[in-house]
Amino acid sequence: FEQTSLPSIHFGTNEFKKKSSNSSKVKHPLFNLKNQSPGQREALNKFYTYARGFSRFQSGVRDSHLHFYSKDLGGDFHFIQFETRQMSSAMNLIRSNKLHSNIRAMGATGGGAHKYAPEWERVLGIQILKEDELDALVVGMQFVLSSVIGESYTFRPMATKPKRSDSSDCSTTTNAKADGESNLISSQDDDEHAESKADEWSWTRKLKRDSISPAETYPYLLVTIGTGVSILRVDGPGEHVRVSGSTIGGGTYYGLIRLLTDVEDFESVLGLAEKGDSSMADMMVGDIYGKDSKALEKIGLPSNLVASSFGKLVAKSDPAEGLNQEDVARALLLMVTNNIGQVAYLNAQLHKTRRIYFVGNFLRQNNISQQRLSYAINYWSKGEMEALFLEHEGYLGALGSFLMSQGIK
Repeated sequence: FEQTSLPSIHFGTNEFKKKSSNSSKVKHPLFNLKNQSPGQREALNKFYTYARGFSRFQSGVRDSHLHFYSKDLGGDFHFIQFETRQMSSAMNLIRSNKLHSNIRAMGATGGGAHKYAPEWERVLGIQILKEDELDALVVGMQFVLSSVIGESYTFRPMATKPKRSDSSDCSTTTNAKADGESNLISSQDDDEHAESKADEWSWTRKLKRDSISPAETYPYLLVTIGTGVSILRVDGPGEHVRVSGSTIGGGTYYGLIRLLTDVEDFESVLGLAEKGDSSMADMMVGDIYGKDSKALEKIGLPSNLVASSFGKLVAKSDPAEGLNQEDVARALLLMVTNNIGQVAYLNAQLHKTRRIYFVGNFLRQNNISQQRLSYAINYWSKGEMEALFLEHEGYLGALGSFLMSQGIK
């Protein structure tokens, strides 16, 4: 049995488990084909076949690499994403392929669950079961952490600094995926040696973090980066509280970058940022103090640390001179990311948590921000805290709302 989910509009089918009176786990299929009418069986089989073969529809994309099988639930999960502003495309996909046949209700969360519920019921005849956004996020996160091997990861320094023309920000995404795949495990001694000589440029090595003992699991901070930012402290299963947040999030970056460049989709924005040099816009510590190692040593700051985001443009008669879209995209991305990281770090200090999980659509395929957050949290905390990320970021609310709508928490 299979489940398909979309951010903010989540639909799906799967098996779910319940506890019997003797507390043993019993599996119950959500849709048992043997007990359905021929018409229902045909509709469900069509749904499953389409979910397996889907790759792209208008603005929607299937993330096939995120597919996984859940032994506990006895089914496969598939993941399809649309931008919320492309809601009509998502509905067209379901309607044109008749995927809504025999689906009467489905779990959903986020603002879209409320905004689009009447339209879903009117056009598709599907009732939206609205789940609490933060509850769904935590439920989805706990599920993938316990069900998917290799779900959690961070970034650590490479042994040598990557070659690049500029040296102004955290690290490049060049070969980051390949580096992560070939360098998933390293000894603690190797990490400490690398970090002692590393600057922010070298944090491109993806490192899996699934070996956390149960005693160290809680508490942790959960920072969800969507249009804005919400910060939760999670104290245990089903125990979480919102402790902070910020209006400066993914929506801030995407809105400003659309104003300042001619790109129209987030994937293209990240493509620009990967090619950019943020030091063309950002004022660095070295720009203020020069390259005098004695002065920099005295203040205890590296020359390539950002002193003021976009500060270099203040002294230019023409702020746009010498700048291109790529530079602006990268500088703005790092400015927003730094702000999110600083707020997260201060809250981790306040609530005495060593681990900070960053999730949300803003981080999907966004290695620049992930690597910057890994470096920044380590730098500010002097190695006492760690930024962590999840492979299924952006889908946790969808997954959680599905599970909650089936009574799984």
